[in-house]
Amino acid sequence: MTDWRKKLLWGLVVVGALAMAAAGAALRLVSEKLDTSASRLVLERPFAGRDIIYILVLGEDDTHSKDPSVRGRTDTILVAAVDLKNRRAQGISIPRDTRVQLPGRTSYEKINAAYVHGGAQASAQAVADLLGVPIHYYVKTNIEGLKNLVDLLGGVEIDIEKDMRYVDRRGGLYINLKKGYRHLDGDKALQYVRFRHDRMGDLSRIQRQQKFLRALARRVTAPENWTKLPQSMDEILAHVETNLSAREILALVRLAKDIPEDAVKTATLPGAPANIGGISYYIPATDEIPALVAEMLKFEAPKPTVAVLNGSGVAGSAERLAEVLRGAGYRVTKTGNARRFDYERSVVLARDPDDVQTLAIAELLNCRPDRLEADAKYPADARVVVIVGRDYY
Repeated sequence: MTDWRKKLLWGLVVVGALAMAAAGAALRLVSEKLDTSASRLVLERPFAGRDIIYILVLGEDDTHSKDPSVRGRTDTILVAAVDLKNRRAQGISIPRDTRVQLPGRTSYEKINAAYVHGGAQASAQAVADLLGVPIHYYVKTNIEGLKNLVDLLGGVEIDIEKDMRYVDRRGGLYINLKKGYRHLDGDKALQYVRFRHDRMGDLSRIQRQQKFLRALARRVTAPENWTKLPQSMDEILAHVETNLSAREILALVRLAKDIPEDAVKTATLPGAPANIGGISYYIPATDEIPALVAEMLKFEAPKPTVAVLNGSGVAGSAERLAEVLRGAGYRVTKTGNARRFDYERSVVLARDPDDVQTLAIAELLNCRPDRLEADAKYPADARVVVIVGRDYY
């Protein structure tokens, strides 16, 4: 179980929250299920006063072990950023095969092994190191819990995009789904989100899991399921481990009903599959991560694409500036040489010279941006072109 688990975990909280708010008995129900008083739920201050919180959602695949003390790998890894003030949520899905150096380990491994070595705390540290943001909270669930929840809600409606067939007798995985709009029970839903045996592997599975979570959210908030809230909470709490307090869960519940669908966005960690030493990995595009994190987890306006050209003749000057811009979250689409090397001062050309992100680049180079004409002979995918002059060191 991969990326949908991440979202499911968030979805479990959100789903329970939406249903609870609709049912009108949130305080009593949550206090009973989480063994705390209703007055404490009201008086506790959630999230330590933060405006934006980062929640790591983990989906543990423990289907290969009958020993509950043995941790499984995390098939689902999602970082959700929740903007409490502006009522919006965004997230980045991390493919389970992402190659990283885990905390306290000397060699590179797949990021889904972090949970095996050190539980949710190790996973949180590995993700924080990869993305450069703190992880405040975690939610971990397992596959079986999601299956039972789908059945409790009466199944989900999914438009299956193609025939899916796969058998792994050793792993106990049997997938047989037909293309078309289908009503899936818990077992069929698990087959849908676990299927990864096509050209894009984990990446296409992440897309399917995101699609499934949207369908699940619709079922959770359906009026006919409001009366199933107590059972839903039992299912959730039986299969979820989290460091969120009861007050914080309730706060997320209340927030969830006010977040419109178009205010919830997800993206996948940039990178590409690769085979290293006979092992399949997903290699993260480290130069693209800052820009994605800024947009998806820090809710900053997308920064323009930039081409950096050497106009000074000083070897390596364009690449040095490009590294600075990447570190600031800009997506540098090209580095290379300008058409001449006699630029005494650096030049910034932009499709929108007044854009605040463009002005920040110009300020770095102590110049004013000029307009980049559409017919200019510069890279077409760059909204900003920087020509590095001899004044840049």
